[in-house]
Amino acid sequence: MKKVTRRTFVKIMAAVSATTFIRRTFGVSENVVPYLISVPQGEKEVCYAMVIDVGACLGCRQCVHACKRSNNVPDEPIPMAWIECFEMDMTTPVSQIHSGHLDISRTAYTTSPKEGKWYMSVNCYHCENPPCVKVCPVGATYESDDGIVEMDYDKCIGCRNCMAACPYNARRFNLADPQIPPDKINPLVSVRTKGIVEKCTFCKQRVREGRQPVCVEVCPVEARHFGNINDPESPVAKLLEKYNSFRLLDEMNTQPRIYYITSGKKWFSKEG
Repeated sequence: MKKVTRRTFVKIMAAVSATTFIRRTFGVSENVVPYLISVPQGEKEVCYAMVIDVGACLGCRQCVHACKRSNNVPDEPIPMAWIECFEMDMTTPVSQIHSGHLDISRTAYTTSPKEGKWYMSVNCYHCENPPCVKVCPVGATYESDDGIVEMDYDKCIGCRNCMAACPYNARRFNLADPQIPPDKINPLVSVRTKGIVEKCTFCKQRVREGRQPVCVEVCPVEARHFGNINDPESPVAKLLEKYNSFRLLDEMNTQPRIYYITSGKKWFSKEG
């Protein structure tokens, strides 16, 4: 975690005072406050990002299941998932897709891909300007030097401010102690307890050893890509150079580090 200098601390406190004044004077909603505070970030040598190709995605949800197995995400007593995959109607206007104003709702589809549908997966966006970090009262969530937004589970007090501040609904709260068979536990990842907030970590235990996040590794159609966005030779940088991309809710100024592209329906046919 970066050391906060005296100058930066003064700037942050000034911003907090300003937002308090604005809220009281003009009646600004509590939900707006996180986005009024902006702390400049220096250029990172390594900054991890993900590119998801919605034109290639099959909606098979192998990424969802692999993530759960690799990161000790429980099914019992309360099912949970760090990645969610949504089935979308192909008639969704492009303007809505690019603006991020999508009518996304959970679907219980059992087969995919389907004719007339496309698939979009979401998880923590590891924002460059993360509102969750700004509202955490104990510093339990923070941004690392490589751009991964992390959680210190020992510090988390379960206040859920971060969940309220996140515009992507990317965080999960443990309402009960997870029940994971001992032989299914990944010893490289902590098992979160009741009252703790958790989320996608970009599989930090893997990527910092030079491996790919498990969701990228298991995708059968290479719809997910990961790498250092500041390296022009990385897979993500090359894809963003080749294809037009969009980010969800870009107007919120969270600067999400997950980009979406569409390379065309490689699998699609009239037979579905």
